Amino acid sequence: MARPTGAAAAREDSAGDLKRPAATEAAPTPETEHRGRGRGLGGRGTFGRFLLVRLLLFPPTAVGAGLFTFLLVKIIPGGPAYARLGENATPESVALVEHQLGLDRPLPEQFLGWLGKALIGDFGTSFQTGYPVSEAIAETLPVTLELTFIAILGTCLLAIPLGVFVGKRATRRSGRWIRSVSGLGLAVPDFFAALVLITVFSVWLRLLPRLGFTPFSQDPVQNVYHMILPAMPMILGGGAIVIRQVGAAMADAMASDHVRTARAMGLSDRKVTWHYAFRSVLPTILNVVGLLALGQLGATLILEQIFVLPGLGRTLVTAIGQLDFPVILGVVLVFVFIALLVNLVVDILAGLADPAIRKGAS
Repeated sequence: MARPTGAAAAREDSAGDLKRPAATEAAPTPETEHRGRGRGLGGRGTFGRFLLVRLLLFPPTAVGAGLFTFLLVKIIPGGPAYARLGENATPESVALVEHQLGLDRPLPEQFLGWLGKALIGDFGTSFQTGYPVSEAIAETLPVTLELTFIAILGTCLLAIPLGVFVGKRATRRSGRWIRSVSGLGLAVPDFFAALVLITVFSVWLRLLPRLGFTPFSQDPVQNVYHMILPAMPMILGGGAIVIRQVGAAMADAMASDHVRTARAMGLSDRKVTWHYAFRSVLPTILNVVGLLALGQLGATLILEQIFVLPGLGRTLVTAIGQLDFPVILGVVLVFVFIALLVNLVVDILAGLADPAIRKGAS
């Protein structure tokens, strides 16, 4: 039989190439298999270096933040002595109080003395109350952490699904509408949103308590009931950020090649969305939530004042008004430690979600 020529021959050769089996790969040895696992998971050594680098950043960052705060409070006009004695205090009485508080010593000696004790958890005593700063922090920190946790949890439950919805419908009217409405959360300050929410839910509807706090150990139900309204301004503001960031990341993921390939394979829309697109943007979502946690931790400085919550933020604001240096330094150092811890947890989770991240960071 005559062999076809021209275009027919080309088509036959192409069909033969498709039917022809691929070259057999060499069987993997235990050594290459181990190396493959190390490359796929980032490697134990790489992950160990990743954690070590993050942990080694803790001490210098904490010391640097403490030094910056120490110098900052020292340049504030007045001082603890004037805050205690009043504006009409005589120079002699001010000098006596400063000597009693140790404020007449050289600045390096004051800072090193405070730092040496702070590293072992002793932040000194309050200039105004004489109460140990460490005990004051231990009493007020759980309130701030609880408020921040409720706000983060509410934000994730509300904003992440909406962000996925917006990303899937980025070019449709529903996606654009949600993204536009979420912009109100960015435009409205937390304190103004808090006042509006108090007016609506406490004054008009009488659904939530306006002020007050119940310890969790005393009554868990009443505790959560009193914490819902203070957390709502943080959820609205943080939710706007998460919706926009997750929506943009999901829109890019839904247009990527691997998602289009998954759709072409006939997979369900739910599996394509959550198994392929959402998993690819998970490191981005973790970083957004981590930054949001730090921002909402800072928002407690204002909201604890508005809702009269006995938290760490209110303690810091009061200490600044009284120029209570030990309390200011102790609270700021605790906030720095929380920020470093949050960043470490986010880096670890993002590294577990995407090994390439911890490879590049180590």
